[in-house]
Amino acid sequence: MALAPFAASAADTLASPWAQGAKSRARLVAAGGLDDGVYKVGVEITLSRNALTYWRSPGDAGVPPVFAFGGSANLADAKVLYPAPGRYIEGGGAAFGYRDRVVFPVEVRPADPSRPVSVKLDLNYAVCENICIPAEASMRISLRPDAPRSAEAADIEAFRQKVPQPIAMTVTPRFHLWGVRDAAKPTWRVKLANPPAAGADLFAEGPDGWYFDTARSGDLTFDIILAEKPKTSALPLDGVVLTINEGDRAYEATTRLDAPAPKP
Repeated sequence: MALAPFAASAADTLASPWAQGAKSRARLVAAGGLDDGVYKVGVEITLSRNALTYWRSPGDAGVPPVFAFGGSANLADAKVLYPAPGRYIEGGGAAFGYRDRVVFPVEVRPADPSRPVSVKLDLNYAVCENICIPAEASMRISLRPDAPRSAEAADIEAFRQKVPQPIAMTVTPRFHLWGVRDAAKPTWRVKLANPPAAGADLFAEGPDGWYFDTARSGDLTFDIILAEKPKTSALPLDGVVLTINEGDRAYEATTRLDAPAPKP
């Protein structure tokens, strides 16, 4: 399906021109002026029908997006946030990402808050529709402290609400985790404290070289299966990030995976 052409207007003063990519296009948008010391910016990608682009952990195939802000002026930091992904079956494997459209929120912190910021972004991402195609876009946007709220502000905020909220398991446990004994591969079961939505999903990310498959195993439970690990590494493993997407809300927790105990 052909992408609709972009029509510029006065309301788009806080949006960069569209950069056309493979089966996609991308642009930078901003919510307005400084808000609690940061500019709320978004990297918007729209996709042709049936195409998808990827989350920071793409699944069995695909490439995560890469955001490079070199060449920006008066920029102290740019923190990219990732909305919770969907799970899609592509070529027999599971891909984690977004269809149709996504906005990656970015928190831009100026080096000198009294001066404007020139944000330059070189974006590399992949678009998959039967085959995966690399795409790239170079974009630039100017931000000023006193800029009014833009037409894109509500959209950026809507995608910020899709970013998983960190939870501290020591305060209010949202799930319980234990090892599954004598599974074919090291497996852990996650039981949620509250009934999830029908389409809820769980994703597990490990440190470099550690990869996990996940699958729903019951009304309240998901399984985490160790798919690959570094040859010189062994369980237990700290720093595993679990992301639970319940559609209207998402949250994430960092946890430890102990070696599942065999049956006595």
